Amino acid sequence: MLVHDGDLLVCTLDPVPVSPTGSEIRVEHFTPPLSGLEEARHLGRLVFLEICAFVVEHFEQVQAVSFAFPRPVTMLAGATQHSADRAEIMHRIGIENVQVAPKPSTVPGHFVVTGVWLYTERNLAALNEVLGELRALYRDRPIGSDPKGGAGVIRRLIAGWRAES
Repeated sequence: MLVHDGDLLVCTLDPVPVSPTGSEIRVEHFTPPLSGLEEARHLGRLVFLEICAFVVEHFEQVQAVSFAFPRPVTMLAGATQHSADRAEIMHRIGIENVQVAPKPSTVPGHFVVTGVWLYTERNLAALNEVLGELRALYRDRPIGSDPKGGAGVIRRLIAGWRAES
């Protein structure tokens, strides 16, 4: 699955396992959103919610979206905060059994957030509400742009290299 914002590839999700009955998909293998670009607004949350919304709008047989989001952060405080933020969003869209657990790793501070979002009218309304809030954060400043409205550092470097060639 490729996730775009207009012409900009935001991330890829590969593979997207589907249950034998076709009623559940698993979301876990994100290629980092905007790999290599500056983006401090935690696009993973928006991407996950957009994927959920897309799936439930276009594939009525899907009744559940399970997920596992690992977050390697080398500083323990950063990892726990990221995991807590993810868990809070998951609770807000109706996931009742969100699990946050340390991920076995050689680097401390790796956690994985897991859960299952079930398709219900209540959960769909919650998903749409939270998705609307997150979309509003990106409406005035496009994905991949810095707070001053210009391109991120990596984009500026690439543009500079291309101009010199």
